[in-house]
Amino acid sequence: MQSYSPDVDPIIHSQHGGAHCLFYDPAIHKDTIQPGHSLADICDWANTRLSEDTLEEFIDEPRNWYDIANIIKLNLWVKDIREQGIVKPMMLNYTGNAKYAINNGESRLRAVTCIPEIETVTGFISTHEAHREKFTHLVEVKNFEQFAKLCKAEIGHWMEFLFRFTDKDAPYGIEWYEYNSQKTAGVTPGQQTTRKTLHNYLKDYPDTVFEVEWFNNAVDWTPYWPKDQDNFWE
Repeated sequence: MQSYSPDVDPIIHSQHGGAHCLFYDPAIHKDTIQPGHSLADICDWANTRLSEDTLEEFIDEPRNWYDIANIIKLNLWVKDIREQGIVKPMMLNYTGNAKYAINNGESRLRAVTCIPEIETVTGFISTHEAHREKFTHLVEVKNFEQFAKLCKAEIGHWMEFLFRFTDKDAPYGIEWYEYNSQKTAGVTPGQQTTRKTLHNYLKDYPDTVFEVEWFNNAVDWTPYWPKDQDNFWE
């Protein structure tokens, strides 16, 4: 993983000497993206684990923490996306298959499952030079300055972009990217915060059955945030 440096343009680096290219599409229909695990899959996983484990076992198992965080974040994000839209473009890859594969941003796609009026998402498409002709109707992203502007990011002392790249022999150039955004900071609690928060919530609502509609109803998490957690993002 490499963070952006003025000395090394990450977008130029991701081209791997002309092997790969990057495009931006402001309106990718969500049905053209192949999800890994759907919102319904997460519901099934949580309900199964809670039926087979005690609440303490469910909460204390480190292998569960990533998806526990997703449960709370997705409930927050559905409400947030309704209010301000999707802030960060997805990173997709195209390798010749019928649908795009997701490099990052899958949780955003899960969230819009609950928002049928949102049919499209913004996204970057990383692909091989051999597929360039398929994307001539889109904006080609050639450098980091252009990339940051498309993210609508204000570069400043608090801003940090992170990238993970493939190599020249891979079918696409960028594996993953992330950046700080003040617009999403309030809805991105860390794993320890979300773990303790869901624990508090399920102690009050032990009969909770997770289903897609549950995410459509914003929970007021304020009473359940851990009182001993100083860092919201931890």
